[in-house]
Amino acid sequence: MIGPSQQRGAALLVTLVLVALISLLTLGASETARLQQRLASNELAHQMAFQAAEAALKDAERRISETADLTLFCSGGDAVYPITTQAGLEDDDRWRRLEQQGRAVDLSLYSVEGSELAPPPRYLVGCIAPALIDGYFDTEPVVKGQASESANPRYFFRVFAIGYGPAGQARQRLEARYVF
Repeated sequence: MIGPSQQRGAALLVTLVLVALISLLTLGASETARLQQRLASNELAHQMAFQAAEAALKDAERRISETADLTLFCSGGDAVYPITTQAGLEDDDRWRRLEQQGRAVDLSLYSVEGSELAPPPRYLVGCIAPALIDGYFDTEPVVKGQASESANPRYFFRVFAIGYGPAGQARQRLEARYVF
């Protein structure tokens, strides 16, 4: 049998090893929790940016639909530009300047007593010339009774929108096309 004088420190050594193992497990668990929290925060920021960009698209759609004369609307102005060539339609890079030239959407959610939580979402509206739309001029006249009427002209739009997450840390760009 081993006497107490030969067992000195064995219990202390086992206890220190167990404390070190438990500390490593706790540290690993806290790092995992911190990583999960960071992932959740990033996802929330991206969702907020996406929703803000959607709100900008909705505002552009509302603005277009409430305009009485779309020909006048497409003549240019605040955040509206014409697309008149096929190259302009295919290689439209105005989305790159969206942050500076786009029309800001007024969302009260984005400011608190004069301080902005995030930059407001913005959008640009491109009016696409009918000649660039395949089959646009191939429409048959509308027949009402015995008299034929020409169909109302349609207007085609491309809208670029950008939304921001909290403090502008996340950005989401969207593109939509509308026919009116």
